[in-house]
Amino acid sequence: MPLDAHGYDRAVLLPPQLKVSHIHEAIEHVEDRASELIDLYFEQANVFSGIVGIMGIQALHNLSPYKKHKHPDIAQQRFPDLSLRGRLGPPPEEALESKGSTRPWALQSHYNHPGWYIVWRYMVDRTRRAKAGKMVVIWRVDIPFLRQEDWKYEGSKAAEGRGGRTHTFGVKNPATRLADSIVYQSPRIIVRQGGPVLADTED
Repeated sequence: MPLDAHGYDRAVLLPPQLKVSHIHEAIEHVEDRASELIDLYFEQANVFSGIVGIMGIQALHNLSPYKKHKHPDIAQQRFPDLSLRGRLGPPPEEALESKGSTRPWALQSHYNHPGWYIVWRYMVDRTRRAKAGKMVVIWRVDIPFLRQEDWKYEGSKAAEGRGGRTHTFGVKNPATRLADSIVYQSPRIIVRQGGPVLADTED
């Protein structure tokens, strides 16, 4: 992976008109805003990834040519989160969905739509060592272009009247499928035992 000194791979294919500079600025925005809301993580960790994804939407809307969908129902509940110049009904090549995740490889969605997906892989660093002064650190950003055949259906395990999660789709063989779509990887973070850790804490 040909990363530069700041952790960016400029050879990774990106959505049309999206630049590494946009992603860099968006990372800073997401980290700052998420760190301000860190109490929410400790109260409701299960929803914090969704908040990170929303912050990614806000950042790209303000900092890049990708804008939130003008139809609020589609923007909030359907696909895509963003499109090039806010185009309605964009082709997959101009559609961009934003996801937050603490996991190194997994990617899930309620839809199996083809299009671009940007995944903000984050960690909570109580020591604030990974990035000075920040408790939430984006340690990797994946931007794959996914087709319908890249997804597998993961049905709900909910029993009638007993609750459970909704129907979702997961990416098939994510570690292999996403390996060539890593546009940013923090030089200070490695994956060990299934999660991100500071490189200088490696045994």
